[in-house]
Amino acid sequence: MKYWYKIHKWTSLICAIFLLSMCASALPLIFGREMAAFNQVSVPTPSEVSLVDLTKLSVGKQAEAVLERYPGYNLRVVYLDHERHRNIFSLRSQDKGYEYARLDLSTGQFIERSNEQVRYEIIPKFIEFAYRMHVDMYLGSFGRYLFGTMCGLSVIALISGIWLYAPFMKNISFGTIRSSHRRIYWMDWHKLLGITTLSWAVLLSLSGFIFIFSDPIHNAWNEGIHKEFLTAYQGKPFPVQRISIDEALEAAQAAVTDRRITGIEVPQEDGKMRWHYTVRTQGQGLAAHFNKPVWVDASTGQVTAVIQQPWYIQTLSMATPVHFSNHDTLPLKILWFITDALTCIMIITGIYAWFVKCRPNKSNGVSRQPTTTIPPVRQSLRQIWLLPVMIIVITLFGMIAPLAGKEWSTISAVALAIPLVLTGYYWLRS
Repeated sequence: MKYWYKIHKWTSLICAIFLLSMCASALPLIFGREMAAFNQVSVPTPSEVSLVDLTKLSVGKQAEAVLERYPGYNLRVVYLDHERHRNIFSLRSQDKGYEYARLDLSTGQFIERSNEQVRYEIIPKFIEFAYRMHVDMYLGSFGRYLFGTMCGLSVIALISGIWLYAPFMKNISFGTIRSSHRRIYWMDWHKLLGITTLSWAVLLSLSGFIFIFSDPIHNAWNEGIHKEFLTAYQGKPFPVQRISIDEALEAAQAAVTDRRITGIEVPQEDGKMRWHYTVRTQGQGLAAHFNKPVWVDASTGQVTAVIQQPWYIQTLSMATPVHFSNHDTLPLKILWFITDALTCIMIITGIYAWFVKCRPNKSNGVSRQPTTTIPPVRQSLRQIWLLPVMIIVITLFGMIAPLAGKEWSTISAVALAIPLVLTGYYWLRS
């Protein structure tokens, strides 16, 4: 056990501050969309493309209307936001840079940067600060990979803590917080909160590690796919005469009838996809998180390839939705916020318990008030692990279930609430 103790101690001490920074900065990001929506005051401007209702036009015709609205710009990508009923057009100009035009399909009006206002300037600055602190601490790629390394160490620290849990709990029941000694008091809190947040912290740390360090694997696979399907196009001129966006969408939809289209990338003369439209598609349930782009020849309208990810790329790709996309409803956001806050407290209690141990000999009592000594109660392995295993498994289910679809969000919220309720109940009971 002493080796596990050393592994847990040193990995925890090395990554503690970084993990605390990531967890603390994630707190406002959980509600970042709600904060931005509250702060934003948009004044949509009517379309100036005649009296035609843009919502009744095809995507290609809408794109033409956008280009009329933005002379000098070229269309890059069209994003079809089905959830918010918006089509977003990404534009680029050699002189003016990038621009985004959002067409509200409910009103037929454009929402643009020029007619967006905010109530409080500090809110977007605060969200940006939290985002940068969460991603790289303003250290660029070095900070990103440093945080990825700390995520990996966090997984080791958290899992090694499991091996230490049973020996430390053999004489006390779950939820017991002893106040006879300062270090014991903080260590009891550390163990209790560690079990409560274990699954959440491990899954988020592991997905963060994979998300950051899987880029070389993704890039290598993408390069292989491009060589496999685009070798015959090398040396061909950029297709000036192209099929329309609507024709490309029709060809792609016919190739993947079981998926819906979420966007289309227009061929760019200076890009890798010079000869093709890249149509992005989305499946149902878990398949919604696996990319399956369709490449449509911009000259002929023929489908060159429907890109199917291999199992290992699909596995790595799941890190992104696990880290970002499984808490879209308000109840889940609240539960994630609580669990994240408890993880911060768990880290702080561990740091403080170590700090108290290393202090010079002083009174280690939590307070000068008389304390009641809790008699030891011998626990069997079943008694030690029953509740922790329940909490770990239920939390895992609550985090993974929403990935199967929004219909699982309510069940997921109940599952994530159960460990918090159990922890509070047994703490109060003890």
